[in-house]
Amino acid sequence: MTRTPAYRVCFVCSGNICRSPMGEVILRSLLEEAGLDALVGVTSAGTGGWHEGEGADPRTVRTLDEHGYDGSAHVAHEFLPERFDELDLVLAADLGHVRQLKRWAPTVADQDKVRLMREFDKAAVAAGTLEVDDPWHGGEADFQRCLAEVRGACHGVVAHVAAELAATRR
Repeated sequence: MTRTPAYRVCFVCSGNICRSPMGEVILRSLLEEAGLDALVGVTSAGTGGWHEGEGADPRTVRTLDEHGYDGSAHVAHEFLPERFDELDLVLAADLGHVRQLKRWAPTVADQDKVRLMREFDKAAVAAGTLEVDDPWHGGEADFQRCLAEVRGACHGVVAHVAAELAATRR
């Protein structure tokens, strides 16, 4: 019998081969370290289906691996609006994704689930740099920057999810 997680997070970027897979892989690892992995389901998707069924970009997999994360099993998926029903938090890479996801959201409550990834990184909030630029057209440095930004956000997401889970237990 498969148990439904108490809290469900989905990372979203354009094609689900760079930014959102990084978020999915890193958050799963951090949740495991925090002992929350059994309570939280983590997925990722793209706003477009161009890469449906493909693995993550090889540069994404390599960058994750260099930092101790395994992204080799990732399979790209397109985000479908009916997924809102099964999600608690939808984390978008940039404002274009936020706008698209909010247009797709069937209810105001679903719109409220959509947030920028970096809203959970206090340093990014203080600096006003809330978007994660797409590294796809760039090189090694762009993928390294992307990983650092996504990882910073994921630490904040763990704290947010822990607080949400604690609040539901009261």
